[in-house]
Amino acid sequence: MVLVSTFAPLPAQIAVLGACISILAGLFLAYVEQDADREQRRAELLEKLQVPVALAPEHDLFDLYSAFANSLAGLAKHPDQILRQFAVLKLALVIEQVRSLAEGVITFTSTETWRTVYEQLLQSPGLQLYRSVSWVKTPDYWQDQPGHQSMRLNFFVAKQGVMIERIVILRGKLWPANDDLPAPLIRPWIDEQHVEGINLWVVREADLINEPDLLCDFGIYDERATGVQELDEQSRTVRFQLSFVVSSVRLAQDRWTRLLLYAKDYSELLDSVQKKNRIDGNEGN
Repeated sequence: MVLVSTFAPLPAQIAVLGACISILAGLFLAYVEQDADREQRRAELLEKLQVPVALAPEHDLFDLYSAFANSLAGLAKHPDQILRQFAVLKLALVIEQVRSLAEGVITFTSTETWRTVYEQLLQSPGLQLYRSVSWVKTPDYWQDQPGHQSMRLNFFVAKQGVMIERIVILRGKLWPANDDLPAPLIRPWIDEQHVEGINLWVVREADLINEPDLLCDFGIYDERATGVQELDEQSRTVRFQLSFVVSSVRLAQDRWTRLLLYAKDYSELLDSVQKKNRIDGNEGN
């Protein structure tokens, strides 16, 4: 610019000045773009680091994270592409399960191991109210060893002060339409709960024909969680899903309230039958 200013005519000076300004502007814009790229890379790096930083105080989760990360690093070094392909598919399923857990939902499929979590919840400190709906399709309902163990736990926590309320939905032959009380096939199971201090209501499955969403086997643990059990026609567990999501708990509470519109208090039902029997006996005399 000094040489141009000294020796070149004015038009040339103006042209060179314009070119110089354009070059400087281009350099400045390039610098700004590079700086923006650096900021973006820095933000991405911090975002990736955020997970282990957040997990650092949670030693049990951080150990799992570290083990998972180390295993992924080992997998990345494996040369076989077929292994890599199937590993990615398997890991996608694992990620989906972890995402579900992070949202507060645990799912058990074709197993009775869900009862472990169920029992821990029943005995958890602060639990005051447990409500459950038992959709009983066969006399075998909860009659296996895991079922007996769960019932014993119900009786135990009831004696410890936990209020347990249960609505029993009975299929056809388990409570025929013209019978005052459930059939002898299932009544001992119901009577035992009544004697042990569990508040019971009973309802015929046929009475809920217009409310199909109420035909569901579920439990509500205070305001904390709800569990939904799916059984096959032989009363074997097909699926159990435990949810700590507030909206799921509210939906279960709504179902419970609607079921009470159809159900009969078992204690009142027994009193009514006993009173009827006394009247019939007096008339017979």
